[in-house]
Amino acid sequence: MPEENFSSLKKAGTSIKNLMEVLLLIGFVGFLGYFYLFAVVGIPFYTTHRLFYFIVMNMLFFGLLGLFICAVSKKRSKKFLFVSCGLVAVSLVVGGGFRAYAWWTVDRYPVMKQEVNWRDYTPFEEGNKLVKVEIPEKYALEAAEGFPRLNGAYALYPIYAAMVQGMYPASLFQDYRYRSYLETAGSDVIYDELLKNERDLIFALAPSKKQVEEAESAGVEYELTPFCMDAFVFFVNAENPVDNLTTEQIKGIYSGKITDWKEVGAQQSTKIIPFQRNEGSGSQTTLQKLMGDTPIMPPLKEDRLGGMGDIINDTANYRNYKAALGFSFRYYSTEMLRNNQIKLISVDGVAPTVENIRNGSYPLVATVYMVSARPRSNNTRKIVDFMLSPEGQKLVEDTGYVPIGPTESPAPSF
Repeated sequence: MPEENFSSLKKAGTSIKNLMEVLLLIGFVGFLGYFYLFAVVGIPFYTTHRLFYFIVMNMLFFGLLGLFICAVSKKRSKKFLFVSCGLVAVSLVVGGGFRAYAWWTVDRYPVMKQEVNWRDYTPFEEGNKLVKVEIPEKYALEAAEGFPRLNGAYALYPIYAAMVQGMYPASLFQDYRYRSYLETAGSDVIYDELLKNERDLIFALAPSKKQVEEAESAGVEYELTPFCMDAFVFFVNAENPVDNLTTEQIKGIYSGKITDWKEVGAQQSTKIIPFQRNEGSGSQTTLQKLMGDTPIMPPLKEDRLGGMGDIINDTANYRNYKAALGFSFRYYSTEMLRNNQIKLISVDGVAPTVENIRNGSYPLVATVYMVSARPRSNNTRKIVDFMLSPEGQKLVEDTGYVPIGPTESPAPSF
């Protein structure tokens, strides 16, 4: 090789080495600065394991950078090479071990929220699971008036999506714009949209006290029309030996006074892991009504990724630990999940069956409503009238809920 070329390569290698050393110095200073912000200034890492991951990833970065410098450097320091290899090895072993531990203790347990495939309930989608219904001519919607914008609780989506499939034109659902007319979300979101006049009709449980106060502050009064019933249920891992809880035991668990399954009938001592839902959701509001004046313990928290990439420390979704306790509504937990990994437990000795909901013997029956916040248009009234008609109530029953009929009074909600 000509001497000039060799000299050029040598200079390039030296430049790369110098650049990497500068990057190593900047990275190390940045790491110390970020750690200082966390420890002294108080910028949060949200949870301890986030800080742990940060340290491990920096160790891996510095180790690989050190190995690269050793590879391009003509004079290799054995001590520097040993430290670099050590950083890489420790970061891989410790980081991999921590991830394995996190999987074994948390991630391998299914999250209830992720187990429903909502595409199975999309109107006009071939092979969907929606009940097929014939709509009498008198309930036909007038296109010139515009179609009502609907939203509702997740568990109620199969009912009003089936109604939409029968009453709305398929042309509205040929692209993503159908979400202007049909959506499903948590109760906190749907009531907020109704209040902002972004929806014309929602399908939900009765609003919480806070949601009523917000409506009053905005000069709005909700109009609620009951159309079906469902049971508020508690569930556990299918292997949990406990089959029944009394109302007082449930209050004791969610107030923090009862902490062990052995206190409620299990043979072995196991700490109860009671999950809750986000504030403002229909099921969390129902739990609050059940608890009455009894204070509810703080919910379990978990980190999750926010919409802009930030980390949000929010109420934990139910994970099916063997010691877990969760709550929802009967239809969602039985008809939509069907995973055989959870079991519904009796409350006060009564199982949450359709018959027990209908006859009122199950103590935790919730009435479900069609809710509007402003004068109902002619098309909106037609939807409400259809849902209360014999055809609409048959749709409710065929979907898996308990109808109330057009003239019957709903069972008392607790």
